[in-house]
Amino acid sequence: MTILTIILALTTAALTIYAIRSASKLAAAQRVASIERERAAMFKVRIEELKLQSENDTEKFRTLASDIVSVQTERLNRINEARLSDILRPLSENIRDFRKAVSDSYSSEARERFALDARIRDLIEANKRAGQEVRDLVSALKGNNKAQGDWGEMLLESILEKSGLRKNEEYFVQVTASSDGTPLRSVDGRLLRPDVVVNYPDGRAVVIDSKVSLTAFMDLANADNDMEIHNAAGRHVESVKRHIDELAAKNYQNYVGQRRTDFVLMFIPNEAAYMAALQYDPALWERGRCKGVLIVSPTLIVSALRLIEQMWQHDRQVRNAVEIAEAAGRMYDKLAAFVDDLAKVDRSIDASKSAITEARRKLYEGTGNLLSRAEKLKALGVKASRHINISASGNDQSTSSRNA
Repeated sequence: MTILTIILALTTAALTIYAIRSASKLAAAQRVASIERERAAMFKVRIEELKLQSENDTEKFRTLASDIVSVQTERLNRINEARLSDILRPLSENIRDFRKAVSDSYSSEARERFALDARIRDLIEANKRAGQEVRDLVSALKGNNKAQGDWGEMLLESILEKSGLRKNEEYFVQVTASSDGTPLRSVDGRLLRPDVVVNYPDGRAVVIDSKVSLTAFMDLANADNDMEIHNAAGRHVESVKRHIDELAAKNYQNYVGQRRTDFVLMFIPNEAAYMAALQYDPALWERGRCKGVLIVSPTLIVSALRLIEQMWQHDRQVRNAVEIAEAAGRMYDKLAAFVDDLAKVDRSIDASKSAITEARRKLYEGTGNLLSRAEKLKALGVKASRHINISASGNDQSTSSRNA
């Protein structure tokens, strides 16, 4: 029993010692593990701090770079804008003036076009009044063909004066010679003298010849029965036909104008006489057209002359616009040449600066430079009445050369 008890006691003591040692090792291991966890946590925190600092530094660098780029870009933009503004300002002003001139030109043309209807209505109204005056004058003119012809020419010239066309520039009265001074003669040598020649801007010309047929028309207006109306209407139509044939035989369109037209205008100065002729012979106008003679009344001649005047006005506006455009082109060429000259001057200035720098270098820098040699000669006893005046830019260099 005693031995067994001792063995058990020893075993218990050994187990106790082992347990104590194991507990001690476990505690030590736990302390080591705790220290390692603390180190890992500290290392992780340091890594996070370094990462955050790196991100902050990166962001600061990015912001700084962005600010530098923005400042430089803004500075370059200001410089470029100033230079471009100095170069392009004159061109911009001239283009603005050109745009204004063209806009004013087309606005004026539009106003004139809108006013055309009102002016035509006024002229038609005036023509109606003139028609009444014609009827009052018929009795005085009746039977006197020469007086009728003079009256028709006078009325035609009055309409021309009010049309806006310029006499002896855009229309001519009683023309007897072409633009080169050659007398107007027909093929058989007869001298031609159209009442009016109206020029187009493109060099063509149209002849207007006044033909008055009032005698038969007044008989028609005063007829009391169908027989008298029929006879007077027939004589009136025949009178107009004779005028058409006479005008067609002269072939004015073949001799007048730089470029030929294929018709002439036969002006009947009385609206009622014109309408009566077409009323009793609807084919009369077509008959004249086939022979190159267009029959026109005061209303039609007013419209035709007004359209020709609009063509002249448009031609003048186009010529002005072309002259403005050509002037702008010449000004732009001058500006381009001026910019090239400025570039040449800039290059010349740079070359001059380089030459000056090289000359100063020879004067002040390097062993045996000119200034040091001159000072040595002076030190050897060379007599000089003046002292070398060293410029501010080379003062330090010359001083060091003298000390040398």
